[in-house]
Amino acid sequence: MITEEDFAAVADCPPDLAFARLEKKFRDRLETNIEHSQNNNSWAHYVIEYMNYTHAAAEALRLDFLDSFSVPDEDQTSNLNDIHNAFLRAVDNYTVRAHIRNVRHGPSNSLPLDEHDKKHIRAYVTKIKEIVEASALEIGKKETLMNTLNAFLAEVDRDRTSMQRFSDFMMGLAKTTADATEELEPTWKWARLIAAIFGARYDAENAKLPPPQKKIESPKPKLPPPRSTNGRNADMDDDIPF
Repeated sequence: MITEEDFAAVADCPPDLAFARLEKKFRDRLETNIEHSQNNNSWAHYVIEYMNYTHAAAEALRLDFLDSFSVPDEDQTSNLNDIHNAFLRAVDNYTVRAHIRNVRHGPSNSLPLDEHDKKHIRAYVTKIKEIVEASALEIGKKETLMNTLNAFLAEVDRDRTSMQRFSDFMMGLAKTTADATEELEPTWKWARLIAAIFGARYDAENAKLPPPQKKIESPKPKLPPPRSTNGRNADMDDDIPF
């Protein structure tokens, strides 16, 4: 169930990152519901629920990238699978770019990853490699992408991972999948999980930074007291024409 705490957790995020985090909760809920469902007919209900939540979150955050989609009714599910897949592609494209934008705007050009993070990233990249290897992508493009993936893995093994290498990995995957959308679309499931790890690590690293120092203003110069003559203001006397 989506709770008030889930929404409160993204209250201080920029809109694009808030959407990415909320959508992950919605999708996790979708996958859990489908996994534990005892009725195959409930798949459409859960998919429409996910699309409804995600579409509403985008509207509430004033993000218009889902405006071309409408949430289907539960009695109109003949092409729901195609609509859902197109919806997921649009969402994954946006959330990956959101994570990249927010990570690259951070105070550092690299991030530390613990062994737990690295283990999961390696596993996700392995899944991506398996999909790429099994695809009909032309050999030159396949080798280029594999080199990018291997360079990214080598960077992950360092004490701190370069954000440029992370960006190269995401951009290389995006460029290559554009040439084979159908076959390589499943890679974005794993890319999205990698981006979420970097986003969470960025937040943890950013939280350690000291708050910005308050600017100390110099004291304002004091004006000299007005000249007075016999208790009267001399400047006022000069202005009086009689």
